[in-house]
Amino acid sequence: MKLYNAWYCPFAQRAWMALVHKGIDFECIEVDPYNKTDWWVKTSRGAELVPVVVQVNADGSGETTIVESNRILEFLEDFAPDQNAIFARDPVQRAEQKYWMDQIGIKVTPYLYRFLKVSGAGEQRDEAREKLIEGLSKLIVAMNVDGPYFNGDSVSAVDIALIPFAYRIDVLLGAYRDFGLPEEGEAWQRYRRWYEAMLRQPAFRKTAFDQDDYERRLVEHYYPYSLGEGQVDVTKVS
Repeated sequence: MKLYNAWYCPFAQRAWMALVHKGIDFECIEVDPYNKTDWWVKTSRGAELVPVVVQVNADGSGETTIVESNRILEFLEDFAPDQNAIFARDPVQRAEQKYWMDQIGIKVTPYLYRFLKVSGAGEQRDEAREKLIEGLSKLIVAMNVDGPYFNGDSVSAVDIALIPFAYRIDVLLGAYRDFGLPEEGEAWQRYRRWYEAMLRQPAFRKTAFDQDDYERRLVEHYYPYSLGEGQVDVTKVS
C-alpha cells in the first residue's frame, strides 16, 4: 500500500495516523500536492490533494486509488478490520461516528482556517472564533463522559479525524492569534483530557513529534495563511 502524503497537511495526517495505528504496512511518499503535474493529476484521480492511498488489487487486476481522508479511514478499516479497529461494529454506532467525522469538516475545520486567515481584528475574525468554539462544543457534548477518547477507552476514527485540527488550533492560533480555547467548566476540562490523551498516542507522535522541529516548521509553513493567503477551499462551509 502507498500513501501519498504532505507532512504539514492535517487531512493527510489522518490517513497516516490510521495506517500507523492499525499496523498496516505501507510506503509513505512525500509529494507537493500543489505541483499539478500530469502524473499527480492522474495519481490523485483529479483531486490534486493529499492524502491519496493506492492499493494493489488482490486479484491482480490493477490498483485501487482512494482519495479524501474520511473515505480513506473507512477503507483502511474495511481492509484490516481486525487490526486495532477504529470504527464500531454496531451499524448504529458506526453511523454516529461517521456523522461526527463529517461534523468536524463542517463545524470545525473551515472556522479554524477562517480564524487563521483573517489578518485584521473585526467582525469576521470574531465570527470565526465564535463558530469554532461552538463547533468544538458540540463535539465535546457527544464525547463519552469517561473517556479518555471520543467513544471511550479506545481510539476511534473520530479521534483520528479531529486531533490534527485540534493540534493546529492549539499551535497555529496560539502563535498567530494569541488564542486559547476556554478552560473553565466540565465540558472544556473533558476536552483537555481528550486532547492530552491524543497527544500521547503513538500514532500521533509518529506523524508529528517524531519529525525534527515539527512545531516550528508547522508554524512557519502556515505563516502565509496568517496573512490571508494560502488555500481558499479550506475556509468553505458546506
